[in-house]
Amino acid sequence: MTNKKSRTEENNFKVKFLPFETIVEVPPGTSLLDAVKTASLPLKTTCGGKGTCGDCVIQIIEGTYHSKPSAALSDKLASRGFSLACQTEVKDNITVQLPQFRELDIKSIVDSKFFKEQRDNISGVYELNPSVKKIELLLSPPTLEDNYSDLRRIERQLQKELALKKIDCEYSVLKKLAQTVRKNKGKISIFLSLSGKQATVIDVAPQSEGKKLYGIACDVGTTTVALHLVDLQNEKILATASSLNQQIACGEDIISRINFAQKPGRLKKLQELIILTLNNLIKKASKSAKVSISDIYLASVSGNTTMIHLLLNLEPRYIREEPYVPTFNQVPTILSRDLGLKMNNEGRIYCSPAVGSYVGGDITAGLLCTPILRDSKKVALFIDAGTNGELVVGNKEWLMTCACSAGPAFEGSGIKCGMPASEGAIEEIKMLDSGEFKYKVINGTKPQGLCGSGLVDLLAELFTFGYIDRHGKFNEKKAGKKIVKTEEGKGFLIEEGKNCYWGKDLIVTENDISNLIRTKAAVFSACSVLLKNVGLGFDKIDSVYIGGGFGQHLNINNTIRIGLLPDLKREKFHYLGNSSLLGAYLILLSDKNKDLANEIAEKMTYIELNTEPTYMNEFTGALFLPHTDIKLFPSVKQTLNL
Repeated sequence: MTNKKSRTEENNFKVKFLPFETIVEVPPGTSLLDAVKTASLPLKTTCGGKGTCGDCVIQIIEGTYHSKPSAALSDKLASRGFSLACQTEVKDNITVQLPQFRELDIKSIVDSKFFKEQRDNISGVYELNPSVKKIELLLSPPTLEDNYSDLRRIERQLQKELALKKIDCEYSVLKKLAQTVRKNKGKISIFLSLSGKQATVIDVAPQSEGKKLYGIACDVGTTTVALHLVDLQNEKILATASSLNQQIACGEDIISRINFAQKPGRLKKLQELIILTLNNLIKKASKSAKVSISDIYLASVSGNTTMIHLLLNLEPRYIREEPYVPTFNQVPTILSRDLGLKMNNEGRIYCSPAVGSYVGGDITAGLLCTPILRDSKKVALFIDAGTNGELVVGNKEWLMTCACSAGPAFEGSGIKCGMPASEGAIEEIKMLDSGEFKYKVINGTKPQGLCGSGLVDLLAELFTFGYIDRHGKFNEKKAGKKIVKTEEGKGFLIEEGKNCYWGKDLIVTENDISNLIRTKAAVFSACSVLLKNVGLGFDKIDSVYIGGGFGQHLNINNTIRIGLLPDLKREKFHYLGNSSLLGAYLILLSDKNKDLANEIAEKMTYIELNTEPTYMNEFTGALFLPHTDIKLFPSVKQTLNL
């Protein structure tokens, strides 16, 4: 398709990429794939730009371009503005959406119903007592006899009503205080940030304005970011928003992002990308709930140690260099204006405390959602299975933790057919005796790919039916026509293109299977090392709690069949969903949970797997389906006659 040019070819044209808001200038006739490379953005291009794989699909939002037709892209998609980046030339200023990174409605988010059902079965407390409060005051007018300053009269009344010892006030409040207290005959709303018996006045408004008090709870994941917008006067979750972490443009895992940050200006770039991600989500949630961002006064943020360093623009390099020391474990409360978050300028931001270089606030917050700290005798295992796999074993009396670099495979990244748990993702898949697949797609649309739970099912089904061996290699004799050639080598056909959203075959390659096996091996071997360090076997575990984005929808039998989780009685397993976000929500609601998270962080013993001599042996042993030592998986051995 060719559109007329609007300017001479001698000029460079601007190409804007969404959702990253990245703009580059390129000469006329430059392919969009080259423009993507110039912008240093991630985009699949398996065939090397030949236009045969269809992986580099983009959508033109605005502008003039020339796109060559390709069999890898259906006419239907082309008519909707989709094109292949490698086959599209820039002819004018142009705006391009990268579909792989569009704003997502991540399914694996749990709301406050979880706590209403589990109120008496969690370590945290489910109550409304936030650290920022809205206080309604009727301030008496000054007189000749009572001619104290406006601020002093407010302080005096607050001290009387709340038994506060010390009250400070932000400069932004002082600038508007005189007008505010007189506008509505002394009827004012005071917004206080509390810390013990001390408080800071962070905003003041006439009661007639009807200002509200809201907060956000946020999980900053390596791959995805999710947040709740919460009414802090009744604990209700008003809106939820989620998307890919735009830092993925600079690397898919934390190590690649730490490496990226080492060149001048790049650490700031990483911070800008995560702030942009958060602000887009806050804007989306606020618009949905019809809430003014100036009424958002409190944020509770959880994430792994590296993600919080990057959020705060702190040097992350020493996290990955021996002796693996982060800048902080516990972060002081931060002002929103210092980060540039879209909330009230005097808003307060609290980050859940980290434990070590690779065990962060996502774990300390997540533990609040489990009953682990309620029992002194039973031993439980907590697994947050994300890009950075983090594990905890223990009970009320003791806790030991470690982390492994699981990688983003089970979050849909780095896998040819992978995608997040959003619309169009296959979340459940089962192989029929005929060799065909029966599957369930999120929101019932045509499939676009497989999310983490679907990938676990796929790997288990291929193994169970003998289409792959214990090494993850295809049994070509059995698979027959199901084996197809791809630019990445041999692949297994899951679904024909005519039945898929993108109009191309849905395929899993041997390289994908190898990545999935490495990911499951990292998690299982970390579990083994952690338990051996406390002298326990898997048989001593009373309960297993699974957090993380894809944990909520896992088929437990399939996770055991591939060797991701230990072969225990199925009733011992409990799914929590996004426990990091749930924990951040608890901390947002009550300071008691903030204190408990700090206690948890101080209590944990951290094992650094980078220096653990037995880890690589354990990891190597787990690089089979389900494991080199089949005796560790008796139910699988019996079912499959191994």
